[in-house]
Amino acid sequence: MKVVLISEVKEILSNLGKERELNRGQKIALEHSEKVNALPVKKARELFKKLKDIGRINEKQACKIVDLLPSNKDELMAIFAKETYIPSEEEIKKILDIVGGYI
Repeated sequence: MKVVLISEVKEILSNLGKERELNRGQKIALEHSEKVNALPVKKARELFKKLKDIGRINEKQACKIVDLLPSNKDELMAIFAKETYIPSEEEIKKILDIVGGYI
């Protein structure tokens, strides 16, 4: 399974929609991605890479952080609620500082 950022979904479906008619599910996904997408693809990928470079954050977690852009500790910790890895206070601060540069 490949992890895809919401901005990438928007880009893929927008380009596909230029080539042919999107099916119902694709149209719904495109509408959703247009409503919730906060970053352009280039910035989203850049943020994703910076989060992955922290070390212990996996692709799924980094993707969720990029898509949701948490602005505080509670929002960030909700992403890790069902995960076996919980970031330390230092890592939380680092993540929020990095994300803050993109909000």
